[in-house]
Amino acid sequence: MSADTRPLTAPQYGMWAGQRMEPDSPAFWTAEAIELRGPLDVATLGHAVIDTLRRCDALHMRYRDDGDGVRQRLDPARAVAWPQHDFSGEADPWRAAEAWMRADLDRPARLGSGPLFATALLRLGPQRHLWYLRAHHIALDGFAYLLLIHRVAAVYSAAVDGREIPAARDFALAPVIDEAESYRQSPQRARDRDFWMARLQAAPTPVTLAPLQPPSDVARSERHRLPLSQYARWQAGARECGVDWGAWLIAGIAAWMHRASGATSICIGLLVMNRLGSRALGVPCMGMNVVPLQLRIDPDAGFDTLARGASAELARLRPHQRYNYEWMREDMGLAGSHAQLYGPVLNLMPFDRGFRFSGLEAKAHPVSVGSVEDMDITVSPLPDGLRVDIEANPAAYDAATLGRHHRDLLATLDAALDDPRAPLARLHATVEAIA
Repeated sequence: MSADTRPLTAPQYGMWAGQRMEPDSPAFWTAEAIELRGPLDVATLGHAVIDTLRRCDALHMRYRDDGDGVRQRLDPARAVAWPQHDFSGEADPWRAAEAWMRADLDRPARLGSGPLFATALLRLGPQRHLWYLRAHHIALDGFAYLLLIHRVAAVYSAAVDGREIPAARDFALAPVIDEAESYRQSPQRARDRDFWMARLQAAPTPVTLAPLQPPSDVARSERHRLPLSQYARWQAGARECGVDWGAWLIAGIAAWMHRASGATSICIGLLVMNRLGSRALGVPCMGMNVVPLQLRIDPDAGFDTLARGASAELARLRPHQRYNYEWMREDMGLAGSHAQLYGPVLNLMPFDRGFRFSGLEAKAHPVSVGSVEDMDITVSPLPDGLRVDIEANPAAYDAATLGRHHRDLLATLDAALDDPRAPLARLHATVEAIA
C-alpha cells in the first residue's frame, strides 16, 4: 500500500460505489453556472478561478481499487484548463450556451485518471457571461460549490477594487480524511450501525409516486422561484406548529405523499451536511450523507401533529446521521443494486448562497444535480426568492406528471398554512380546491 495514498471518506465511497455500478455513466457529474452581468474583467476572473481550483485537493484526487480496498491519491499536476467560448453571435445565446453545457455533461467519468472537473467562461454578450463549473459528485457537494464560488468572488472583487487579496484558504483534504477514519474506527460508528439496523429491518418498502425505474443519466426538472415573502410565511407557519421550518417542510412533503399515494408510512431521504464542528466545514469536498426519515401518517390528526412528529424524528436521527447511506445499503444486503431505502430525497439548503463579484450582478443557475434515482426536492432561500425545485427520473415521470406533482406540493404547503390544525383529510380536500 503506497504511503501517498489515502482511504476514502464515507461520502466519497458512496459516490465511488455508485459510479462503479455504471462505469461509463455521466450521471454523477454536477454543475453550476454563475451568470455575471456587467463589465467583467476576464483576465482577473480567470486568475481567481485557476488559483482557487488549483488549491482544492478534492478536485485533483485519483481513485483506485488496489485489491486491499479503494484508495485515493493527489495528482501533483493540479491542472486547471480555462477555455472560453463565445455564443454572443448566436440567435439565442442562452440556449446555445445551455446546449454546450449539456453536451459537456454527457461524457464518461474516469475516477482513476481524471479529470474530476471542468470549468469554462461562456460569453453571451458584451456584458453578460457565464462562469461554468462541472465536478464529479465524489469531489464536491452543493456546499462545496458555494465555498469555491465565495472564494473566487472574494479574490476577483479584491483584485478589481485594488485591495489586498484575502489570504488563501486551506482546502487540504487530508485532515477531513483523518477525521473520517477516526469516526470509522470509533465505538460511535458501531452504535450508529445498531441504531440504523434496528430501524431499517422494521421498515416497510419505501413509497414512491411512480414505479421505480433504472437510474437515468439525466434528470427531468421542474424549477420554480417563489417570492421571498413565502419563506417568511413558511417560518411563521412552522412557529404556529411549534417546530422549525425544516420539520414543517418535511411534514408538508409527507402529507403530499400521503395524498398522492394513500400510504400511511412515508420515508423521505434527508440530505444532511455533517459539517458543523468538523474539519470539512471550510473544505470543498463531498461531505453530504442521506438518511432515511420515516413518518407514520394519521389521517385523522392535524398537520401540526404531523409537523411535531417530524421534529421529534429529526431529533432522534441527528445523533446518528454520520453513519453513511452506502454502509446502510451494504448492511441490508443491497450493495451492487439500485434498490433504495427511501422515496423522494429532500435537500434543504438553509445556508447563505449570496456572493458578490464587485461591479457585477451575479446569479447562480443550477445546471445538473447529478444522478436522480426517483425524485429529488431542493428548497433553498435565496437573496431574491425561495427556490423550490424537483428533479426526477425521466423514465418514471413525464413532464406533465412532474408539473402536476410540483403544483400539488405547493398547494399542500399553502393549505397547511391556512389551517394547520385541520385533519389531513380536510387538508387534502383544500388541496383539491387549490390545485
